[in-house]
Amino acid sequence: MIVEWDPQRPRKKITQMIRDTLMNGGIIAYPTDTYYGMGCDLFNIKAIRKLYHMKRLDEKRALSIICRDFKEISAYAVMDDFSFEIMKKCLPGPYTFVLKARKIMPKLLMTVKKEVGIRIPGHPVPVGIAGLIERPVINTSARFAGEDILIDPKDIEKSFKGSIDFIVDGGILSGESSTIISLVEDRVEVLREGKGTLKVLLRK
Repeated sequence: MIVEWDPQRPRKKITQMIRDTLMNGGIIAYPTDTYYGMGCDLFNIKAIRKLYHMKRLDEKRALSIICRDFKEISAYAVMDDFSFEIMKKCLPGPYTFVLKARKIMPKLLMTVKKEVGIRIPGHPVPVGIAGLIERPVINTSARFAGEDILIDPKDIEKSFKGSIDFIVDGGILSGESSTIISLVEDRVEVLREGKGTLKVLLRK
């Protein structure tokens, strides 16, 4: 099912449906400032495993999370002055930052090095969704592992029919992947160059 939802002018029925779906272990797809993402409640391990299965993705591949703000990031990852100064130049925006995870993070979402990828997209829908359940939501691209990213909500619905609860419509998103930057141990390492420009890192 494809639904329309504007977090700035939310329809009560759809808002309640999104909240209830996530709180009850459901999986939804949503637009971001890059591509469509798919996600679930951060603390519902059953839903996270279902998401891996849906995507045919190896559980050794860590998933990122969407946070609402820097305060929420600091609750789930280690953010010092070095990382904050860099991240505040880029977020909200099309970046994924890799930081050391705090113990509150489910182990399934951490890398072997106990790191986690974190986003604050420059798009109101995913940030609004995280706000509805008052904690981060899982973020992974809407596609099967190794295949092209699905950019049309109708294609997402068709491909994941019976597995995904619903899709928040954001139109056709033919963008780029996020730029992934590791800030672990106060060192900047670009792991993937994507939509987010690296020039912003040079700003004073």
